[in-house]
Amino acid sequence: MKDILEIRKYLHQHPEIGFDTFNTANYIYDILVELGYETEYALDKRAVIAYLDLNKKKTIALRSDMDALKIKEETGLDFASTNGCMHACGHDVHMSILLLAAKLIKENIKYLKYNVILLFQPAEEGPLPGGAFYLKEHELLKKADAFFSYHVSPKLYVGQMGIKENEACAAPDLWELELTGVGCHASTPENGRNPILAGSEIALKLEEFYQEFKKKENVVISTTYFNSGVSMNIIKDKAYLKGTARSFTDQNRHYLHTKMEDIIADVCKKYGINYKFDFHYAYPPLHNDIKLANKMFKAASTILGSENCLKLDKPELIGEDFAYYKEIAPICLTWIGARERGANYYDLHNSHFVASSKTIYLGADILLNLLKGAA
Repeated sequence: MKDILEIRKYLHQHPEIGFDTFNTANYIYDILVELGYETEYALDKRAVIAYLDLNKKKTIALRSDMDALKIKEETGLDFASTNGCMHACGHDVHMSILLLAAKLIKENIKYLKYNVILLFQPAEEGPLPGGAFYLKEHELLKKADAFFSYHVSPKLYVGQMGIKENEACAAPDLWELELTGVGCHASTPENGRNPILAGSEIALKLEEFYQEFKKKENVVISTTYFNSGVSMNIIKDKAYLKGTARSFTDQNRHYLHTKMEDIIADVCKKYGINYKFDFHYAYPPLHNDIKLANKMFKAASTILGSENCLKLDKPELIGEDFAYYKEIAPICLTWIGARERGANYYDLHNSHFVASSKTIYLGADILLNLLKGAA
């Protein structure tokens, strides 16, 4: 196997998005075969699954996402991507951790307490319904008794990890709104029905509702897109809004859907505007299994020190399709620190985001410790 830093550089420099992860899958497949794993493609060669059967009673599945984002990289790295896409969510590091772990697993095979599944999955960033939605039907994954996954975090420094027990990540539901009024000349707005006015009021009322509702529930509603018009002297008949509505229970997901549509209907009636509202239910909320979280804490504490293993007070409002694997077995998502001390803070999905390579070694050591039964 090549040096892990060279692997990381290659993966970072050649990002692929969504389900178009053929090159990445092929690259990973060859490494796993070289390491001697029973390896197969999935999802028409977009995903890779490796299996190590040691005749143990239980099987642990370790998952890495593979896809990148449609973001032009501005990190200044000598191995920066140049194809207009970027691993701005750190999936290059996730893959590198799991590949280094694969090497360490083979080198320490006599110490392992579990059978192992290594899962490399596309389309965590979308499109909906996400790669995990399809992979959860794979027969090999049904052998798993537990699923573990990392996500790098710039909120944590290298050498730290954090887990939120139970509620860990929100359901990242999406919404789209099309408003249809009557177009007219901008000098005679009384002759038309301006959808921009209705859209503006809808955006403000959704924000008011969100600000009030979040006082008692952990939710978010964001309007992220508003488009209408082609010229300064034309009132067009159409306006379009998009956004996200995130929460942690099915009850709140449905409540947000219903309440948002009520607000939209009331405003549209006021302005004489027709509307088409689509609420797209995305990934389920991610709930960590407490027993698995404790296993990960114990496995990590001997590597990082217990003082650097943090039980997080608040869940993240980002979404993670890793939540789908809970339909097979208990799951645990761990946040692992990726920011060097003294480095500037850049959030996930930022064109300047870089995860430290040091995280790769620590993450792999923790996974090996987990499989040795250190927990």
